[in-house]
Amino acid sequence: MLYYSTTSFIVIGIVCFVVGEFFSRIEKNDLIERSEKYAGYIVDHINLEMYEEFFAPTMSKYGYVDLENNRDQFNSLDKVIKSNIYGFNLKKLYLFDRNGQIVYSNIPEHIGYVLEMGDNLQLDSAIRGISASALQEPGMKDSKGVIVDKLLLESYYPVYEYNKGIVNREKQTGVMEIYQNMEELDIQISSAHQKAVLITGASMGLLFLILLLIIKKASNVIQLKTDQLVEARDNLEEKVDARTHEIKQTFEKLQETQKRLGRSEKLAGIGTLAAGVAHEINNPLASVASCAEGLMDRIDNVDFKTKDDEEVFPDYLKTIYDETYRCKAIISKLLDFSRRQVPVFDKVNVNVLVANVVKLIGRQKEREKISVELNYSPEPTIIYGDINQLQQVFLNMILNAFDATADGGKIKITTTRIDNYAKIIFEDAGCGIAPENLDKIFEPFFSTKSTGKGTGLGLSICYGIIEEHKGKISVSSNGVGKGTVFTISLPV
Repeated sequence: MLYYSTTSFIVIGIVCFVVGEFFSRIEKNDLIERSEKYAGYIVDHINLEMYEEFFAPTMSKYGYVDLENNRDQFNSLDKVIKSNIYGFNLKKLYLFDRNGQIVYSNIPEHIGYVLEMGDNLQLDSAIRGISASALQEPGMKDSKGVIVDKLLLESYYPVYEYNKGIVNREKQTGVMEIYQNMEELDIQISSAHQKAVLITGASMGLLFLILLLIIKKASNVIQLKTDQLVEARDNLEEKVDARTHEIKQTFEKLQETQKRLGRSEKLAGIGTLAAGVAHEINNPLASVASCAEGLMDRIDNVDFKTKDDEEVFPDYLKTIYDETYRCKAIISKLLDFSRRQVPVFDKVNVNVLVANVVKLIGRQKEREKISVELNYSPEPTIIYGDINQLQQVFLNMILNAFDATADGGKIKITTTRIDNYAKIIFEDAGCGIAPENLDKIFEPFFSTKSTGKGTGLGLSICYGIIEEHKGKISVSSNGVGKGTVFTISLPV
């Protein structure tokens, strides 16, 4: 069975690959052939339009055609060609004389370029009156030395003289080269390949299943007869094996039960630890902070033995006090990050909420002499959201702006409505963000602040809150020292 399955899968894979490649080549050749016919129609159309709109009027007016020295004639031809190739999905167009010199192109710098006999086999063929095409892959160089950036079909067609609106295929005047965008070719070839592989794979898979069922049934019959013979011959041995198997199964069940019990105990322990982490860690930290604060209040009554102790001891207490509260803040942030509350949505006036948050921190930041410029939308912008969570986000944005802005600096807050979104823009002229850090700014525990001044969770929490409100938050900065702009978009 294993040999059959392995061999079948290998055969199915090979057949699918071969069939896919076969149909891909057929589809590719068919599409190229259709594109060549399409290109031929385009060339005939342009050739006729050049005769009616350029050659006939030019010969009537001047009596001659000189594209190289007569700028008016060149501009007239350029206008005729460009107006007639519009909408045909052509990337480039060239007109060659019978000597291989480019007399016109929609790429002016290529005019005058000469392809010698043998440089381009397709051009040589078209000069002899036989159209030819070549597929140009991205990365290749065309006959003019230009690197191809897309899949293109390079086609060369003879250009014939017209006499009173009738083409004279006995008199060839030159060659027209056009480049068609063939990116659609890749898509259609891939689609044909996928269809062929899917159909072949499904057919082969169905055949595999049918044969598998037949072989399996035959194998079961053979196995049944073999088992009956073994049972008749070795009945006693089978009974011993059966009892041994029962004991083994019982032992395995006992082991599995022990494992489940162990896992249950571990999960219970983890749940108890998670439930008590805030109480067990925050309370000792609060005690340490309280003791440190008490010692700081009594520091003036302590008689230090040395001057050095008198200077160092208060600093140590202050460090203990500050770091303890920083640990509490980190734990609080971690708990907030791990158990976000379900938002309670209600109508929120964005302008009023921003004003309240600015007022809330205004007095705290007066000493920093940082001005805040508020630009509210003319009309009240009402959204549906959790006012407490949104206040937390706005507060975090403004505090970050204050932290990034030096004394005497300026923070700009703008509210506006664009389409069905309320936008709140927080802009500062502070320290900015390095380009390599912009993509990481909302990651948990990432912070551009110095050690001890942030946990790296604030923006992650803000990002989660805005996402729960079906909104977006983005950041931009021109680099270090050039300020930062945070933009929050919330549906109205």
